[in-house]
Amino acid sequence: MEVLFTYLTSMGVLDKVQFDFSLARGLDYYTGVIYEAVLTDQNRVGSISGGGRYDGLIGMFSGKNIPSVGGSIGIERIFNILEEKQANVRPVETSVLVSSMGKNLTAKRLETCAVLWRAGIKTETLYVDNPRADKAFSFAFDNGIPLILIIGEQEIEQGIYKVKSLNESKEYSFQLEELVDGVKKLIESNPVLLPKAAQQEKE
Repeated sequence: MEVLFTYLTSMGVLDKVQFDFSLARGLDYYTGVIYEAVLTDQNRVGSISGGGRYDGLIGMFSGKNIPSVGGSIGIERIFNILEEKQANVRPVETSVLVSSMGKNLTAKRLETCAVLWRAGIKTETLYVDNPRADKAFSFAFDNGIPLILIIGEQEIEQGIYKVKSLNESKEYSFQLEELVDGVKKLIESNPVLLPKAAQQEKE
């Protein structure tokens, strides 16, 4: 403990650590210091991480004496706290969802995805042959995707790409040579999709 607190002092984080005589871990393979991490700004009980020193655990399985320190992180608990602290946490980083109106347009959707991918734009599509429009819009809203690029037979004939900005409830049309720059400008002005409730109120 003296060595631990010497190192904590050296790193300037001693004020972040509390020595708790009552702390106990539920497993008996720990042989030294144990720890738990908690969020101090949350009025809740429970840790988000825990672990400690175990000198004999790996040797039980490998036959070699390998002293170790390890721990685990409560990912689900951390995500729940993040969602409480920030309502606009997005499950994906996708900026554009490529959809289609009509049948047999999967190849065209993938071709369009490839154009945007090559430009460094985070894009995805629904990997079914004929995605329904309501499914595409629900997917975009649920995942916070701000733009939907819609491909249809009429658009293919005209050589245009229609991009709907869900935050603005506006639709933009681009020629192929304008598509990348146009989408990038829309992403800059619509980096994150508003939550459903806010979007419905705006509409």
